Amino acid sequence: MKLFRILFCGLMILFGITLIANQAFALFGRPSAKIKVTVRNESGQPVDKAQLRVRFSSDDWPVETFTDSDGIAIIKSRSDDGVILCDITKEGYYDDGFAHDFFRIKFGRWQPWPNELTVTMRPILNPVPMYVRNTYFVIPEVGKPIGFDLEKSDWVIPYGQGVHADFIFQIERKVTSYTDFNAHMVLTFSNPHDGIQLIKDDGGGIFNTGSQFRLPRMAPLDGYQPKLDKSRSTSSPTFGSHEEDSNNYIFRVRSEVNEEGKLVRAMYGKIRGVIEFEPRRTNTAKIYMHYYLNPDYTRNLEWDPKRNLSHPSDSERIEEP
Repeated sequence: MKLFRILFCGLMILFGITLIANQAFALFGRPSAKIKVTVRNESGQPVDKAQLRVRFSSDDWPVETFTDSDGIAIIKSRSDDGVILCDITKEGYYDDGFAHDFFRIKFGRWQPWPNELTVTMRPILNPVPMYVRNTYFVIPEVGKPIGFDLEKSDWVIPYGQGVHADFIFQIERKVTSYTDFNAHMVLTFSNPHDGIQLIKDDGGGIFNTGSQFRLPRMAPLDGYQPKLDKSRSTSSPTFGSHEEDSNNYIFRVRSEVNEEGKLVRAMYGKIRGVIEFEPRRTNTAKIYMHYYLNPDYTRNLEWDPKRNLSHPSDSERIEEP
């Protein structure tokens, strides 16, 4: 009986909120939303004349405006659902944008009024050609280490046409059925100074703000780990690998040393998102990677999208610079 009363009260509260919202809509019409956007560069200086294309409802045409000399734009419009989507562009900068949901209406206005946010636009400095792929690769065998050539996008000889074992994968698996399995992947490297390290993506906060180019411009000099382990099994939630959406990686391969064993040069790259593997849909396993390899032996991670040295398939989505 007590549970019934709680449920009844909850339904009445929900009914009351809906009634108030309907009355507000009848009194004020479509609720208004107002946002104040401050656009800065990486040094914190205002970016003027940046173009904003803002949609205040999913079915509306965008409202277009530009930032002033202080890098500020104030935009107001009606919004049925409180969903705000914005693209920000300026020549010489990477595209930026944000997405936000309002949840509360007061006197015909989405609250807070205005809602303020700051966006950091990143200038285009030194993009370089890279080998970029965003797809999966089927490992030829399980239970043994097999090298993968990032430049060739292929397994090393005799499994493929690869020459350099940049990444060395080994998969162990036991698959009884699609919902009963246990699998483990280990990634290692060929050279003592090769390795990989985790790098976080800030996710953009409540506005999901973010530049198209989100990761560091330069690879770190140190912090690389010689091995990466990942496991998947029936007992893990949603058969997942417990990795956060904000996880990305920076790696170093083909490292060369002098007579004293000190690092002389190496190739650097990044992985957008995580390395995933699927042990159930083939006789071995699929490995998914969205990787970028810079072949010029510098630590530059800024890719020129017009100069992809690989030949990705039409189905691959490669959008990140």
